[in-house]
Amino acid sequence: MPMKAFTFYSLARDLENTAPGFGITIDYDILRKLAMAVAIFMWFTALAGAAQAGGSWSQGSAMPTARSELAVTRLGGRIYVAGGIGRWGTTGAFEAYDPSSKSWVRLAPLPEPAHHLAMAAAGGRIYVSGGYVNLRFRPDKKSTWVYDPEADQWRRIADMPGPRAAHKLVALGGKLYAVGGVGPESTALWVYDPATNLWDNSQAPLPTAREHLASVAAGGKIYVIGGRWKGRGNLSVVEAYDPVTGGWSRLAGLPVARGGHTAATLKGRIHVTGGEDLSSANTFADHWVYNPAMDRWISKPSMPTARHGLDSTADDASWYVVGGGTGAGARTFLTLTNLIEVYTPRRQK
Repeated sequence: MPMKAFTFYSLARDLENTAPGFGITIDYDILRKLAMAVAIFMWFTALAGAAQAGGSWSQGSAMPTARSELAVTRLGGRIYVAGGIGRWGTTGAFEAYDPSSKSWVRLAPLPEPAHHLAMAAAGGRIYVSGGYVNLRFRPDKKSTWVYDPEADQWRRIADMPGPRAAHKLVALGGKLYAVGGVGPESTALWVYDPATNLWDNSQAPLPTAREHLASVAAGGKIYVIGGRWKGRGNLSVVEAYDPVTGGWSRLAGLPVARGGHTAATLKGRIHVTGGEDLSSANTFADHWVYNPAMDRWISKPSMPTARHGLDSTADDASWYVVGGGTGAGARTFLTLTNLIEVYTPRRQK
């Protein structure tokens, strides 16, 4: 029980013991219940304060190429950034950031420039799939490429079963999962096996169609968070896929619906920020953290710069949120950023 509530409780007992001498009648049971109510209120207030506390944001070195609708992943201590919408349209820029030296390096560009593409790392390689090739936003790209960081070279591998854009590529158990997005089979869950260079489309489909979603792996499952869909606007739906059972489950929804946001797993928790609401032309900076074990969301300190079309990744210590546009919808073309903002949780004592 918090100290102030305990003091209130003790005072109630003192009053009961001394009141008869003053001719005062006090209902001790009511005072006891009131003290307990105060204790509970103060306890939950303390929990809320702890949820908001516990971390801080800092600024990384500016990315060489300002862009939105990009893709980000991490491999071997570096953060890799691919494609997106740049100042002159679709870009194939491929750059890597070293958090320890806060320095960037330009690498071999994407063989096929794209925006709204997806990227993930597995087995010492980086994989890129789909996206839009120009600003007509037609989902007609199904190619998949693999990058060798030692040789700084790209190689084309087996195409996805169909075109896909505004989707996510998630690495889990040595395989790659293409989730959600825009395309003829938008709810199909496609799985790529690097060992066989084959895609498998026999998995149970994503229950809720969505694009501009966020998706991460945590605890052996794939979590699909928010997004938007034609006719439905922004979604708060959270669903998880278990590769062992092959089934989907619905979980506690994202507190604020959104699309064009980002998520990453840090210390077993799923961090979500950014995004946009096309109906209000707002971009988001609020920061939510999901605890898979408790199926619960809590609020954390907001990202310094509200934006959408961003992407992110995390290492063992921090979460790196990269790029995006500060203006919603078509305003992204005029508000491209080269930001990298870094969230570091407070160390537990």
